[in-house]
Amino acid sequence: MPEDENAKAEILYAQGNYEEAVLAWEKAEGAGARSFAQCFKKGIALRKLGRYDEAAAALEKALLLDPKNADAWRAHALACSQLDRNAEAAASSEKALALDPYNARTWIVRGFALHQLGQYEKAVESYARAIELNPIGADGRRAWNNRGAALDNLHRHEDAIESYEEALLIDPFDIYAWNNKGVALGVLARHEEAISCFLKAIEIEPEYATAWKNLGLAYQSLHRDREAEEAFIRAKELGL
Repeated sequence: MPEDENAKAEILYAQGNYEEAVLAWEKAEGAGARSFAQCFKKGIALRKLGRYDEAAAALEKALLLDPKNADAWRAHALACSQLDRNAEAAASSEKALALDPYNARTWIVRGFALHQLGQYEKAVESYARAIELNPIGADGRRAWNNRGAALDNLHRHEDAIESYEEALLIDPFDIYAWNNKGVALGVLARHEEAISCFLKAIEIEPEYATAWKNLGLAYQSLHRDREAEEAFIRAKELGL
């Protein structure tokens, strides 16, 4: 019975067993059952499994059943971003915000899509709105960090550094904010400060290959060639 498969899928989904939950929902669909909740949760499960094409398709089915669900539009935008379908991601984010303009995470998803499209000013504005709505916590940290990256692309490196510092106030163990701050400092030829940032990122996550590579570049800029070579070797060992 499709009802039994749906009930089974709900339990598996709640347990985090996404593979088996998807299989149960597919059996329910095969028996002719389809609801918004079923398609929506299946889409979320598929995204968590990294099956982004299927996730986007499931969420599109959900939206056909309930086109006024802001969470589904946001989830679709996120799946599209992970597929590098950034114009679709931006459009779906806009639809989510038309329904719920007070969700910080949707503004972040929109900002990321716009960033990937090269619309950096609009991305900065989107991240700023997310920060207004939720200046702290995981969403706040992500918005501050992403805002910094967009500002770097606008060559506003001092502003970017301030943004990364706000992210680090929320989470001083954010390796990406430490690395990004280091990159911005390096562009401004503040290489000693940049090295401190990269070393901090590596202290937190010793296998962070990007930070090792950037550390090598910073050492190279200061003609500290032996240290640069050691950092480049480590980055290569880690896959860069």
